[in-house]
Amino acid sequence: MKTAYLFLPYLFLLGCQFLPTKPWFLPGEPIIYISISIFFSFLQSFILYKKETNPRFVTDWKTHIPSNWFLALLFFVCLVLFPIRNMDWGDGLLLLETNLLETKLFGFQFTLDEILETVLHSQVSNFFTFLGFSEDPRISYTFLSQIAGIGILFGFLWSANKNHKSNTGSILILLSSGGILLTFGYAENYTLVTACHLLLYIFVSIYAQNPKENNLLLFGATTLVAVSMLFHLVSGYLVILLVYVWFVHSPKDKKLKHLLICSFIGFGILLPGFIYFLFFHDLAIDQNSTHLIHPPFYPKSRLLSLNHIKEILSVLYWNASIATLFLLYQFFFFKKDWKAFVKRPETKITLVASFAFFLHGFFHNPQLGFPADWDLMGFYWLPITFLAHEFWIQSQEVSLEWISIFMFGTVIVIFSAVTLNKTNSNKEILWEVTKTTIQSYVTENKSYIDRLPKEDKKFFAKGDFLFYKGGVITSRLCDFPLKKEIIRKMNLHRKEWKHGFETGSFRSKEPLGQFLTEATKTNIEYIKSLEVNKICHPTP
Repeated sequence: MKTAYLFLPYLFLLGCQFLPTKPWFLPGEPIIYISISIFFSFLQSFILYKKETNPRFVTDWKTHIPSNWFLALLFFVCLVLFPIRNMDWGDGLLLLETNLLETKLFGFQFTLDEILETVLHSQVSNFFTFLGFSEDPRISYTFLSQIAGIGILFGFLWSANKNHKSNTGSILILLSSGGILLTFGYAENYTLVTACHLLLYIFVSIYAQNPKENNLLLFGATTLVAVSMLFHLVSGYLVILLVYVWFVHSPKDKKLKHLLICSFIGFGILLPGFIYFLFFHDLAIDQNSTHLIHPPFYPKSRLLSLNHIKEILSVLYWNASIATLFLLYQFFFFKKDWKAFVKRPETKITLVASFAFFLHGFFHNPQLGFPADWDLMGFYWLPITFLAHEFWIQSQEVSLEWISIFMFGTVIVIFSAVTLNKTNSNKEILWEVTKTTIQSYVTENKSYIDRLPKEDKKFFAKGDFLFYKGGVITSRLCDFPLKKEIIRKMNLHRKEWKHGFETGSFRSKEPLGQFLTEATKTNIEYIKSLEVNKICHPTP
C-alpha cells in the first residue's frame, strides 16, 4: 500500500493529461507533463528496487544529494530568470493599472485591505522611477516579490540548520510547493504578507517549546499577526491562532492580564493606520473598492457543492500538493511518529494556522475565478509546507523515495514558472497603451482632481479614468461596427460623471445607481470589444 501511495503524484499528473478539459492548474504542454511523469515513475521504481536489494544504497546516495544552500541558489536563479508575466493569473492588468494611476495621481496607492502592501509597492515604484527606470509598477512588484523569495528561502534554510542530522534535501519541500511562485516576480499584493506569515511560524516554532517563554510567545505572536494584518487583512484569520495560543499557553493566573496586554498591542498597531486613512489622510478611502466593508462570502447555497469542493482541491493541488501528500503519508503509515509530531506545541499552533486559512479558502468567494484567484485562496500552503518541512528535519533518517517526489514537484514548479513567464503580445500592447493613457490622463486632470473634496477624489478619479480610458483605447482598436458608438457613449458618460459630482447629485444613491447601471452596460460593450478586436493604432 505504501508503495502504491508513492506513485500517486506521477499517476495523477499523467491521468490529468487525458481529461477532456485541461485543468487550470496545469498551464504547460501535456507532452512535457507526460514526459516528467514517466521519467520520475521510472526513477521512483529504481530507487525502491535498489533500497530493497542493496542495504547500503540509501547511505551511498545520501552523499550525492546536493546541499540545501546549493539547491536554494539554483532555485533562486530560476526565480530571477523566469518572473511570472501571464496576466491571466492574479488581478493582472487591472492591478497594474490601478497601482500606476493612483501612484501618479496621489503619490501612492492604498486600500484598507492591504495598506502596507500597496503603499510599499507604490513607494518602491516611485524610487525606481527616480533612479531612471520606466514608470511600470511591474518593476517594483518583481523586485519586492523576489526580495520576499529570498526571505522565505533563508527562513527555511535557517529552520533546517536547527537539525544538522536530518536536513538533507529538506529545502525541496518548499521548492516543490506551487505557492512559492508568489516570489517569481509575481505582480500581486500577497508576497510580502506571506513572508510575514513565515516569520510568525518560525517564531512560534522557537518559543512555543518553552513554557517559561509564554510572555514572549503571546506578545510576539500578537505583534506579528497585527503587522501581517496591516500588510493584508486576510491575516485576520490568524486571530484564531492568537486565541488558541492565549487559551493554551497563558497560565490561569495571567489569562486576563495577557488578554488585556495582547489586545493593547494588537489594537495599538492596527488602529493608528486605520484611523489615519479613515479620518485624517488628505485622500479618503474609496468604500467601493475595499472588501473590509463588503466582504465577498461564498453563497450559502453553494458552500457544500461539488464545484466548490473541486475549486478547493484544485487550489490545494497547485499550492501544496506534495507537502500535503507527505503529511498524509506520515498520518496513514507512521502513526507513532505522527502522533509524537502532533503533540509538539509548535506543531499544534501551525496546524491551527492551517485550519484558519482553510476557513478562508472555504468561505471566501473568488470573484475572478481560477486561475486568477489561486493566490488569494491558497494561504494555507505555507503552514502546510512548513509543517512538512518540520517533520522532515525532525526525522531520524532520510526517506530517499520522498526526495524523488520532492524533486518531481520542484521540476513541475519550475516548468510552471517557465510557462507563465511567456507573455501575450496583445495584452502587452494593451498594457503599453494603458500606461501612456494613464500618463496623458494625469497630465490633463491631476490639478482638477486635487481641488476636489477628499471624500470625492478617489471615487471620481477611478470613474473618470474608466470612461477616459474606454474612449482612448477604443479609438486605438482596429475598426469595427460599434467603435464610434462606444467612443460616443464613453465621452457622454464622462461628462455626466463630472456633472454629477459638480452638482452633488451623485451624493444621492438613486441617481448614482441609475447612472452606474447605464455606464456598466457600456463598459461591458467595451470589454467585449477588447476581447475580439486588436489594437491597430498603438500611438495617437
